Amino acid sequence: MSKDYKILQIGIDNWAHHYEIPENMDWYYFCPNSPLALRKMMEMDSIINFHAILIEDGQYIRDLLPFIHHIEPYTLFYNQEFKTTDLGILDCLKKRCAQAVDFSDPQQLINDLSTSLFGGGYGDKLFPYSIQVNPSFEGAISYQGFEYVRLEGNFGNDFQQLAYWSYNFTVNKNLPIELWLEYEKQGNCELRLVIHKIWSGSVDEIFEEILVTENDLEQALIMENKEGDCYLAISVEARGQGILKIGTLHQRWSRKQFGKFVLGGNILHDSKHDEINYFFHPGDFKPPLAVYFAGFRPAEGFEGYWMMKNLGCPFLLFSDPRIEGGAFYLGSEELENKVKETIQYYLDYLGLTSKDLILSGLSMGTFPSLYYGATFEPRAVIVGKPLANIGTIARRGRLEAPGVFNTGFDVLRHQTGGVSFQHMEDLDQRFWNAFKKADFTQTTFGLSYMKDEDMDSHAYEQLVDHLCHTGAKILSKGTAGRHNDDTNTNVVWFLHFYRMVLEADFGRGDE
Repeated sequence: MSKDYKILQIGIDNWAHHYEIPENMDWYYFCPNSPLALRKMMEMDSIINFHAILIEDGQYIRDLLPFIHHIEPYTLFYNQEFKTTDLGILDCLKKRCAQAVDFSDPQQLINDLSTSLFGGGYGDKLFPYSIQVNPSFEGAISYQGFEYVRLEGNFGNDFQQLAYWSYNFTVNKNLPIELWLEYEKQGNCELRLVIHKIWSGSVDEIFEEILVTENDLEQALIMENKEGDCYLAISVEARGQGILKIGTLHQRWSRKQFGKFVLGGNILHDSKHDEINYFFHPGDFKPPLAVYFAGFRPAEGFEGYWMMKNLGCPFLLFSDPRIEGGAFYLGSEELENKVKETIQYYLDYLGLTSKDLILSGLSMGTFPSLYYGATFEPRAVIVGKPLANIGTIARRGRLEAPGVFNTGFDVLRHQTGGVSFQHMEDLDQRFWNAFKKADFTQTTFGLSYMKDEDMDSHAYEQLVDHLCHTGAKILSKGTAGRHNDDTNTNVVWFLHFYRMVLEADFGRGDE
């Protein structure tokens, strides 16, 4: 019978003789220094099929060097205690984005991998409007759209229930989930979560209670139940006096220590519990580094993986899970700096400079491409359906374009703290103040825009009016329709501009 995951182990002893191998694993074992046996095995089962390769001693990686380009990034796991100065091994670890993990408890490592190697990924969220406040709370209550519910008052001297979510989360037996809560607090108050596990199929059969402190909330909470499927009923307890802002409660399929959403995926957090997700793929390790910012996306995870992978070059994906489907990748100085530092880190990782960088995105993802482009002054900025004036989007949503993008109101409040016309103007200028300071004389802009744009109706004209005086090279193509019309044609031109830049500036033809 076919198993879910193929695992290759290279080491002195076959773990299958000493540890329990889960039913979903097809286990392969080879002694060190057996490249010929590995080659014969490859003739029957291509090494590309391995979901994980476990190397007890990093020196054994030499056996894999002839096949290294067939190994998917992040699927090579080696002992975190391993140290070496061997340039060949170090190069292999770097180009395959090998993961250093704890090998001290092989059974635990095997068990963690058995629930973490699934294909695809999933994440969603419980919005603040699904929070029910305890009727006994006598303070002020204010629901702020998709952003948060604000609770102000005296929460009592001892912890007591303040609020709870109307809906439960499901935890499947072999699929742990991670929870992440957005919240802020002011004053002399504390909160904690109380999580009750209820057996699936029952109404109220609670079999475990978990108390989660604020310290615990600094990391994602991994929830699993090996005995069977269950529900999580979650409530908030508080004490003290002050203001609590309880935002979105996120849940994602967990890959435990091996990545977020996908193997190797990661998340940036700031002190306000805002977050932005990212994932790096090394491609062929040759320039450029192509950065892609996802558009508005209520489902959590990454988009554009195959589109970017098909380009052949290294790429970096970003996604914004805040509010309903993103907050335009803006945030606190801390969060924005972490985005910039991540891009710079992978430029350094590849040995590249900003002149080997392409920033790109579609719809909501166009804003950070342009905004962070002002910092990096990259080789190219390629965008489809460009948006530059977030404040204007909110302003137009009142009378000129009602219902087109209601999340714009939440984004305005989230980024400025208010909803006045001055807040709208300030948010627009936050972009232009940065963008107009940049030197784009060596930058190519590929602008695939909508001729009847109804979210930010003047963004394209404003961008071109400014860029035509900077010495930047501009490639543009308009598509008939409003912002959400004819996405396919818009994306075709987006990719066409990508290929033009890859070929002209980096000598890359059809990969």
